[in-house]
Amino acid sequence: MLPGKVPSWIAGILLFAIAPSNRGQDAITNHCPVDTNAISSIRPSALADRGISFPVEIYAEVLGNFSGGTSHKLIWESEWDVGVAIDLEKAMGWYGASALTRVLYTQGSGLTNAAVHDFNTLSNIDAYDSLRLYDAWMEQEFADGQFSIRFGQLLADAEFFYSENGALFLNSSFGAIPLVSKNLNPPIFPVAAPGLRLRVNPSDRFYAEAAIFSGDVGIPETTNKHNTRFSFPGEDGVLIFAEIGYRTHPAPTTDSANSPKVDEARLAGSYKLGGYYDSKEFADVGAGAPHQGEYSIYFIAEQELWHPSGKPTRTLSAFTRIGFAPPDRSTVTFYGDAGFNFRGIIANRPKDNLGLAFSYACLSSDLRDEFGRPFRAHYEAICEFTYEAALSSHMSIQPDLQIIINPGANEPASTAVVSGLRLNIAF
Repeated sequence: MLPGKVPSWIAGILLFAIAPSNRGQDAITNHCPVDTNAISSIRPSALADRGISFPVEIYAEVLGNFSGGTSHKLIWESEWDVGVAIDLEKAMGWYGASALTRVLYTQGSGLTNAAVHDFNTLSNIDAYDSLRLYDAWMEQEFADGQFSIRFGQLLADAEFFYSENGALFLNSSFGAIPLVSKNLNPPIFPVAAPGLRLRVNPSDRFYAEAAIFSGDVGIPETTNKHNTRFSFPGEDGVLIFAEIGYRTHPAPTTDSANSPKVDEARLAGSYKLGGYYDSKEFADVGAGAPHQGEYSIYFIAEQELWHPSGKPTRTLSAFTRIGFAPPDRSTVTFYGDAGFNFRGIIANRPKDNLGLAFSYACLSSDLRDEFGRPFRAHYEAICEFTYEAALSSHMSIQPDLQIIINPGANEPASTAVVSGLRLNIAF
């Protein structure tokens, strides 16, 4: 397929998705693993009454680098995410139970490997071309949702270190935090792993959760092409995540007449503290003795700053994430990002979202090349500017610009400038 040439099947999807709809869904946000409550889906009435829905998400993009990298190229890639979600209480009277299974297909040559060779993959839908099981789990809630257990093939980036505002951006560093994606072989897009997650929500303001996963998901290109690796291999140990969070001025959880009204002057926020521990043995990055276990700690803050005209549907927000890992066994020892989102910047387009974000990944100063020499550089920095424009209740388009400073991180490199357009579709 020639780069930038839109196939006929995409044109058909566009015609369907842009048609007016009465479902009243929100504009589609950028790619990120989501919960069943957040999945827009086709709900045939007979099945919907039984709690069965079919979430579909499609992302397609054209990206090109106009400066930096080893060559200047234009590429096309896409992601298809199709699933079945079941509310088991509606389906069979099983109180508080639900289940989800999704299948993933990714296609195309990513610009990172084709031309830019950046350290943090510049597109969060860039993955090995294959049809694979994505995630498959069952969840049981207790005490009206104040406590829940989820088990099956789980994704760590659906449960932890997630930034709602950061999810707007295309660069993968704003999704799966590089302290996880670069230091571990973790269950994040596009590969899940067997796991168990416990979550406590004693109030709308506070939550705590922890999960245990298989310690190694294999290699998506070779040993786990279809995400059907279900065992807990002993030599791979286990990967444990934990996170606590606090919300200020949370929105009402129901729409009933007795629900408290949203105070339009209040600015909501969320604050999270989390970390992980991987139990297997890790090599010393400076060729010293190996270390037992790898760990990290991170902090996330998201805060609304302004509601123009006092309308909560129009919101200027800020976010930041920061984290650390030990330098003797970690590729990335420090990571930080920060940004601003302005949802509804145009008064008559409340679903549009403008974003500006920055990230900085610092590599361990102990790292050595294959000849035992210290790396000549130890960082990569990113600035991304993006605008998501809602075209219908099912579809949005998203022009994007990225400036990648020192791509590759381990030696001085020319700044790369990448631009493109993404199409987001969800039912």
